[in-house]
Amino acid sequence: MRLDEPFPLEAVPPRLKTVILREFRGRCPSIGEVAQIPDRQWLSTPDVGPRSVEVIHDITDAMQQQVTSPLSARWADIELLERLERLQKELRWLKSFVKGEMLKQ
Repeated sequence: MRLDEPFPLEAVPPRLKTVILREFRGRCPSIGEVAQIPDRQWLSTPDVGPRSVEVIHDITDAMQQQVTSPLSARWADIELLERLERLQKELRWLKSFVKGEMLKQ
């Protein structure tokens, strides 16, 4: 897995998912983008405490370890299908979000 892939928002609690989306103005950030935000900045964000930062680290650290592992380059069909489903779900959300924003104007 690469750091430029979308951050797995479905792997975090709903409240943290909302905070991350708010931080990135409604779009799903990459794993690398989330990893680059300092803990101090996360902790100064409303609704983020030490446990939330720990959850972010658990995900970003695991993904960064996979990047360095040559075995991670091989994805099983089921993993590819799950990734496709996540991306399709995110695309549907973005589509509805943009449609809602256009209706507001």
